[in-house]
Amino acid sequence: MRIILFLLLGVFVFDAFSQNGYYFVFFKNKSNNAYSLSNPSYFLSQRAIQRRINYNILLDSTDLPVTPDYVQELKNLGLSVHFTSKWLNGAMVKVTDPNILASIQNLPFVKSVKYTKPLVTPTTKINKFEQPKNYIYGMASNQIYMLNGNYLHNKGKLGQGMLIAVLDAGFNGADTIPQFDSLRNQNRILATRDMIDGNFDSYVYETHPHGTMVLATMATIDNGNYVGTAPRAQYILIRTEDGASEYVFEEYCWVAGAEFADSLGADVINSSLGYTTFDDTTMNHTWADLNGKTSVASIAATIAARKGMICCVSAGNWGNDLWRKIGIPADADSILTVGAVDAQKNYAFFSSQGYSADGRVKPDVCSQGLNAATASTAGVYTTASGTSFSSPILCGLVACLWQAFPQKNNMAIIDAIKRSANLYNSPDSLLGYGIPNFEISYHYLTNIEPNYFQDFNILSVYPSVTRQYVNIQFKSAVSNKLNVSIYSIDGKPVMKNEYCISATERDEIIFDVSLLSNGFYFLTVATKDNIFKYSFVKINE
Repeated sequence: MRIILFLLLGVFVFDAFSQNGYYFVFFKNKSNNAYSLSNPSYFLSQRAIQRRINYNILLDSTDLPVTPDYVQELKNLGLSVHFTSKWLNGAMVKVTDPNILASIQNLPFVKSVKYTKPLVTPTTKINKFEQPKNYIYGMASNQIYMLNGNYLHNKGKLGQGMLIAVLDAGFNGADTIPQFDSLRNQNRILATRDMIDGNFDSYVYETHPHGTMVLATMATIDNGNYVGTAPRAQYILIRTEDGASEYVFEEYCWVAGAEFADSLGADVINSSLGYTTFDDTTMNHTWADLNGKTSVASIAATIAARKGMICCVSAGNWGNDLWRKIGIPADADSILTVGAVDAQKNYAFFSSQGYSADGRVKPDVCSQGLNAATASTAGVYTTASGTSFSSPILCGLVACLWQAFPQKNNMAIIDAIKRSANLYNSPDSLLGYGIPNFEISYHYLTNIEPNYFQDFNILSVYPSVTRQYVNIQFKSAVSNKLNVSIYSIDGKPVMKNEYCISATERDEIIFDVSLLSNGFYFLTVATKDNIFKYSFVKINE
């Protein structure tokens, strides 16, 4: 029995170690370490030290960096060290020649070696941001890539377990067209309700195609042809809009719909509806009403936010007419009001403009709404325009993001989405905070600096422990001026240099730090828009 087990284990190890890839090398100890727990300022920031003091957390060996000599030994073998982990006490290395694995295992300080993933060629790595792991988006590609929603999908966040309520005018064909086969077969339509007809009517598959086209942008799964932004979420379909007429009655139906969604525990509401004027002109809103506190629908949207939900609401399509402004309930507080851009990220001429009457930024964010891809009630893929589609395209990804961070509340999710948008530092009345990037949103919520921005991106700063040089790899979509500064642990500037760079896919600055004394340092790379912060340890020979 022992022999059989040994032979099976031998085969397993041989298979795992017979390929190129990324391997984690576990070290046996942290002996001969250049760092000491008695001097933590060399490897922990003051904030990190203070946190330990505040919560009575003792320093231990997991706080110590890995032994630098061990890392150097790996590099001496010709390995590229991807990163090190002091908690796991080891290093991730890139192996391009499997014959070197035996040499790694034979190093006296190596405890074990773990295969983690295959190598990714540069072409495949670039395509990772163009094709999902499991889905080919087809017609929906541009509107998902624009928001970097594929980043969430590649992480397996497709809306599983999230509940999205869709408040709309009707869902003709949603009970029959093939785009929703998965939705129906997996019983992911949890409830339906028609607030217009009332009397607890639960049949919504009639009267209007609008809700069907809205739903398609989120829930469709047709691999290779079209995949929506939240294709594995659960849905509640609620009719609150009467397509045949326009009265303030519908605003009250909206309130009832939001309450119904809340009662069923919906996480997110999408409302591709908006109200300004009515068939009875005495009911008309004025611009002064756009304060989030006048319309019952706007008040209800704010209450929904207070109940813990996220409301995604279309800004409206009045940008090119006399009204021009957003509608109701897009003026509500603590929601995401969504404007529209075209396929090239330019403002869509029809998208309603802000601000709110009391001066708040509206719309909040934008996504594609001009020639957005969707499906008709006949099950045919088509394009349509309106903030009616920019809102659900974004809404589905909101649900996927929240799925990844269920411990965060709705306002934290909204804040991360706004902060990721390309106009966050200079919002305007056309696009608000701009077009979100859900990869950046994800990193904000992990409390890890995303280092990913529209015009300039730090690819890598290495090594973390150095004797002479710090290498700063970057890419830039535009010409830029970089100010690189180094500060001591007590915040005093010790070095500074300025670089003028051209647009480039990849370039590198090599910063000579050989004259610095031993110690822990902070490094900043500042552009006109952002500041990137890193740290490193300087050691002498």
